[in-house]
Amino acid sequence: MKISQEAKEKTKIKIIQSAVDLITKNGYKNTSLREIASNAGVSNPTIYNYFPSKENLLYDYLEYKHIQAFEIITAIENFNTYTLREQIQTLIDTELELYLEDREFILEIADMVFDTSSFNINSLYNTNQLFIEIISQMLEVAIEAKEIERPPFFEYMPHLFWDYFVSIVFYWTKDQSKSFENTTQLIDHSMSLAESVLSSKILSKVSNLTLFFIKNHLKRGMKEFTKKQLNLEVIKKDLKGV
Repeated sequence: MKISQEAKEKTKIKIIQSAVDLITKNGYKNTSLREIASNAGVSNPTIYNYFPSKENLLYDYLEYKHIQAFEIITAIENFNTYTLREQIQTLIDTELELYLEDREFILEIADMVFDTSSFNINSLYNTNQLFIEIISQMLEVAIEAKEIERPPFFEYMPHLFWDYFVSIVFYWTKDQSKSFENTTQLIDHSMSLAESVLSSKILSKVSNLTLFFIKNHLKRGMKEFTKKQLNLEVIKKDLKGV
């Protein structure tokens, strides 16, 4: 019998939650996929169809949280009337709230995830597609509403926000302040700075200045290269005449 996509997603989520529970209780290294399968009530072949390794399971956990966050913020009444800063900050706050539910699990895997020598950082970044798309859409709406001008190198901007978000999560895992007040202040201050930069023309000016230096440097470099080539030709001719 063919299993529906909805049934597959439910099984996937059940396995992810099983992993969160067991890894929180026993630790990442002491938890096997077989144990996760048994706890989730699925067969060993089934879990390997969904997750070839424990690492893959962690990537899907992160992706699942992005999906949850997206569903929550899109259900907020009048969310489309929020400013760009309010929308991005709401997205980040929502994700952190979702991680808070599994904080012990996050703390268990945090050092491993952020240690690129023991974790496939490229695979981690492959989980960011939905996050990137959400930020891109927020930026496009803000540009269309003339809240901000289209920033130079626009296609890289959502990826910068992803890097920023990863940094915030890492800081949050180390935050021991009451109700994570330090993380809240960090987000407030950094988003205020981002808002000021995006609302001003400073990015365009910096971009123009950078292009100016690059352009002139290349010109000067090409002139020096041509000059050296000419000198080399002269030397070759002199040598032939000897």
